[in-house]
Amino acid sequence: HSDYHLPVKIGTDAALALAMCKIIIDEGIYNARFVKEQTDLSLLVRKDTDRFLRGNEVNAGDREDQFFWLDAKSKLVVPAPRGSLTLGDTDPALEGSTKVRLINGTEVEVEPVFERLKRHLKDYDVDKVSKITQVHADLIRMVARKAAVKKTKIFSGWNSGKYYHG
Repeated sequence: HSDYHLPVKIGTDAALALAMCKIIIDEGIYNARFVKEQTDLSLLVRKDTDRFLRGNEVNAGDREDQFFWLDAKSKLVVPAPRGSLTLGDTDPALEGSTKVRLINGTEVEVEPVFERLKRHLKDYDVDKVSKITQVHADLIRMVARKAAVKKTKIFSGWNSGKYYHG
């Protein structure tokens, strides 16, 4: 049983999902607290290397697996917690950029992954994706909006594990 059936052209489901993401972000209907707390979209990425900013690049003797947030309240780059997903007093920024001085003395610009995702999604306009996926744009919009605010399960076929890249 399903509420909606989207007959997606084979091999275009990723484009459909990205168009849905674009709608959700463009319309601001995502749960920002969930995104900040439960995903890596608030972690900072170096613009020069396209890699996460790491503790051993910022502080001598720090861990390679220490990542950072830009705190929207203090405007400071702060370590993301390693033992818990709770935000505490920190409000990780999802947008913007800042500069960070590395231990070698150089300064690099960093931004949250969410900022990079927004740029990537520019190529997934719903009308363009509708032509690729052969799913009507209005149906993509409706399902994206519903998925943003309710529990959703997307299932492909009877056994998605039997599909290449299923």
